[in-house]
Amino acid sequence: MNTSQLLALDLVLSVLAAAAWIAAAWMTVISSTDRKPGPRRGTDLALLLVGAAVAMTATRYALLPALVAGSWWFASERITINLPLTAIPAAWAAMAGVPFLLRRRNTGAKLSWASPWPLGRTRRAAVMSLVAAAAAAAASLALALLLGPFPAPWSVAVLLFMVAGTVVIAGVVLAQPGASGRPRARRPAAAVAALMVCTVVGSGIFAWLGSRSGNGAVIAAAVGRHHANGNGTVTDTTPVTSLVGSIPADAVVRHYELTARVEQVTLPSGRTTEAWTFGSLPGPTIEATLGEVVEVVLKNRDVAAGVTLHWHGYDVPNAMDGVAGATQDAVMPGQSVTYRFTAAQTGTYWYHTHQDSAEGVRKGLYGAFVVHHPAEVRAGTDLVVAGHDLGGLGLLGSSDRSSGYQAAPGSSVRVRLVNTDSLPQRYLLEGTSFKAVAVDGTDVNEPQDVLGKLVRLGAGGRMDLAFTMPDSPVTLRSDAAADAVVVIAPPGSAPGIGGKASSGVFASMPVLDVLDYGKPTSAGSMGKAPSGESLPATMPVTREEVVVLDRQFRFVDGVPRYAFTVNGAAYPLVPSIEVAEGDTVKVTVVNRTAEPHPMHPHGHHVQVLSRNGVAPHGSPLVLDTVEVLPGEVWEVLLHADNPGIWMDHCHNLDHAAEGMMMMLKYEGVSSPFVHGGHAGNRPE
Repeated sequence: MNTSQLLALDLVLSVLAAAAWIAAAWMTVISSTDRKPGPRRGTDLALLLVGAAVAMTATRYALLPALVAGSWWFASERITINLPLTAIPAAWAAMAGVPFLLRRRNTGAKLSWASPWPLGRTRRAAVMSLVAAAAAAAASLALALLLGPFPAPWSVAVLLFMVAGTVVIAGVVLAQPGASGRPRARRPAAAVAALMVCTVVGSGIFAWLGSRSGNGAVIAAAVGRHHANGNGTVTDTTPVTSLVGSIPADAVVRHYELTARVEQVTLPSGRTTEAWTFGSLPGPTIEATLGEVVEVVLKNRDVAAGVTLHWHGYDVPNAMDGVAGATQDAVMPGQSVTYRFTAAQTGTYWYHTHQDSAEGVRKGLYGAFVVHHPAEVRAGTDLVVAGHDLGGLGLLGSSDRSSGYQAAPGSSVRVRLVNTDSLPQRYLLEGTSFKAVAVDGTDVNEPQDVLGKLVRLGAGGRMDLAFTMPDSPVTLRSDAAADAVVVIAPPGSAPGIGGKASSGVFASMPVLDVLDYGKPTSAGSMGKAPSGESLPATMPVTREEVVVLDRQFRFVDGVPRYAFTVNGAAYPLVPSIEVAEGDTVKVTVVNRTAEPHPMHPHGHHVQVLSRNGVAPHGSPLVLDTVEVLPGEVWEVLLHADNPGIWMDHCHNLDHAAEGMMMMLKYEGVSSPFVHGGHAGNRPE
């Protein structure tokens, strides 16, 4: 079993063990208060439940070595808190509860709660031991669902106090006989049930106290707007609005205008849907050459939620990053804003709104952004293909059906794949071998020919495929767009799309592993950044950060959710990663959930050091969106060379909207913008 499956099994066992312990305690109370002597079915059931609870609890302990082998962070709180929390009561239950139940079953002993020692005490000890095991199992479940890998000491103390309090109160209740001196069967059972409910509900309430809904002031503090020294004096001196970069006076300016609008869109299939667009689906491709100035005027005609432009994967100056509430206010209907920056990186990127982006991008506010190198010869056929799900309608480029292009046999073809969706996509190129020449805008060193493999892109990711056109059609398909296909054919030939690809192809065909593709560079370099600059072989690490991705119950925007969390907290209560310009930060990203998380740090690329402890064997891998699959641990290196306040979030935008978002904040930088406020800023 892989780590993700082990984590899922541990959660299932946690739920079942808690249910079994609680049921065993209940049945023991019912059985032990039966006034009739003789073996009872309730006793047999209680024994069965105790046996099942012990087995499931022991199985959870047996999983710990395998979880630790994946990473300490998969087992940290399970070992340090859960193990002693559940093992001691379980051992007590095995030593006190099981012998009592066996004696009750075999002899049918008739004992009252007021029976003299040792009989009455034996009964009470048995029931209390099972109550303790049940309360501890419930607390263990709360630890998994509410507290996670970074529990505050006070929250752990509350759980322990509630378990101990449950046992003490149970002992007091069960020690009291009825008015006639005989046991009251219903009272102890009802008391135990009430105590179990109080343990679970109470632990949830106390855990949620640490994740209260934040307001604008809290969010501003999260991004450091009110950061102060010990004297209360504001130490931030550089506002994000001043971080505009340098613009060469004689540079060529590429001017574009985009107008966001709400419109009914009719797709090639004839299906019609409401969309938010920049005038087309996808929006117009913005192109420039390295060294030119990109100038884009964004207007909002009637998108009531507001819009911005974020340049995904492009390391623009912070003021141009387009994040509502961090680097600007949302552009509301009737308003406009201008983005202006130098094209300092080559490659394939894309742009999208970062205001209510989970909804805005899904509805169509996105487009491609391509920067060419002036010294490189462009392919004879250069296509951008954005994969997108528009309300259940799968698109490749602008079509949900067939899109046709022509390329002469023997000519060069480049297909720039962009996953603009929130879920991963797999692509199949039929009819030729290909080379994956760039990933996330960065060239691959010495790419090899690929045949019979799929290309997988996490949300927000890009890959450029290059091939020499054969004398027969080449077909591109995606598992996320069953009815869409891109066909590149020689002039005069029939397209021949060949129908839909079998779903079994996408399930069975191997996927190209970019960590094992291409060739390593020379010992003096780790490859080239998108700007074309060589990366040094070693960069001394000045800071280390751990980012644990998980799920717990938290408040998000004032609503309790089973949230996607970072280090146990949901945005905006996730502490920022604080850096100084020039820092080199080693970041360890741990995914403890059952879903992939494409983590995207704005304004920076990261160099991959390892995945699950294994370094890349192929070309150096420099990414701006790192897809961390369930149970995986990635180590990446981030060089802090672009001052500002930057978003760092999961690019499954629904996950980001439900809490999986944080900030990368440079010392001495502040923002005048806040979440909410007069502009209604909502970055996700």
